[in-house]
Amino acid sequence: MKQFICFLLCAILIGSFLSLSTGCSRHPFYKKKQIFLIDLKKKIGIAEFDNRLKKISDTNIETFYQRIVSDMKRSDSSLIFSMSDGKPEILSKSSRLLSTDHIDRQALIKSGREKGYQAIIWGDIYDIQIISKKTGIIGFRKEKKHVRFRGEFSLFDCGTQAKLWYAPIEEIFLFESLFDPMENKIAIIDDLTIERVLSRLSKIITEQMSFHLKKEPWKGFIIDNNNDEYLISSGHKSGLLNHMIFDVIGSMGTLAGIYGQKYDIPGNTIGRIQLIEVNDHNSKAIALYGNKLENSIAIQELTDK
Repeated sequence: MKQFICFLLCAILIGSFLSLSTGCSRHPFYKKKQIFLIDLKKKIGIAEFDNRLKKISDTNIETFYQRIVSDMKRSDSSLIFSMSDGKPEILSKSSRLLSTDHIDRQALIKSGREKGYQAIIWGDIYDIQIISKKTGIIGFRKEKKHVRFRGEFSLFDCGTQAKLWYAPIEEIFLFESLFDPMENKIAIIDDLTIERVLSRLSKIITEQMSFHLKKEPWKGFIIDNNNDEYLISSGHKSGLLNHMIFDVIGSMGTLAGIYGQKYDIPGNTIGRIQLIEVNDHNSKAIALYGNKLENSIAIQELTDK
């Protein structure tokens, strides 16, 4: 009888232990490793381009934005853009720094983080004109009409505020290469010529921007703290799922740039969060460890998945 009682007590103790350990492992906030199929999308924004030329219409620029979006998505399926009625959302032109022609990068980045943008594209268009240039084999060169475009384009990182990519652009296109011979187009700068030039230009700049974005890890941003419940400016559309866990990256300080611009220096992991509610464009999270995480630079995928 005593042996039976001992056996029964041992069985109860072992069963209780297994039940407790199994129960804890099933609770989402006790998971040490991600068990999700990670498919995070990098959301990219576009800031209103500076267009210094009256000959380039608003319609030309809108078409250019759409071309950039389609070319970027074609080159990298992990990139997404905010769209409305088939058109990309454009951040309104940022305020200028006092007594300069430079955009207020900090104001631009703040807007980008609130919208969950990983990076922001910005352009400045200087000039587009017809020029004459000799082409062909030496000894048989002929002077032909070309279109020359001048401008500059930047890709700002919403994590550090630095430029991921920058290029002053001067591209020269043989005019006749922009059109089918049957079109018999006269060499002038009109809407159709501008459209063809910007289409070619889009392929050039998006290829370079996509190359640099592929090297960047996914980033998200904590934009508010409500009683230790953190608001993240990314959601389902960016591939986030409930109970996902992210590292929170702190800052080692800032670097001062010209005209009072500042750049954040990424530091070490200062905390870890887990999502408790995920909507289309934002999420809520709690801290697994760390505090005042709203002062972080960004959130990123776990380093010890």
